[in-house]
Amino acid sequence: MKQCEMSIACDAIKKLDNMEDLNIVIRQVKLTQKALKLKVAQEAKSTFNVGDTVNIKTRNGDNMKGVITKMNRTRAVCLIGDAGMSYNVPFSIMEAA
Repeated sequence: MKQCEMSIACDAIKKLDNMEDLNIVIRQVKLTQKALKLKVAQEAKSTFNVGDTVNIKTRNGDNMKGVITKMNRTRAVCLIGDAGMSYNVPFSIMEAA
């Protein structure tokens, strides 16, 4: 979305004067967000297969290596570390090793 389109949308939201209309806008934003997240997850999922070695970006900025053992809709089950612990990892924080 272009900057001018974004400012027009923001101005229209600011002009709302009742909760019913605001709730409709909020519902639509949530639906659009859900669709975009699903699209990103599907694109990421298409790049991975069971048995692939992946790098996983952790919250504190470290990278861990893992092996995909199962593919789910938005996450993959990965064996991580020497202990072989299984974790559900979102595709969004994984990259091919």
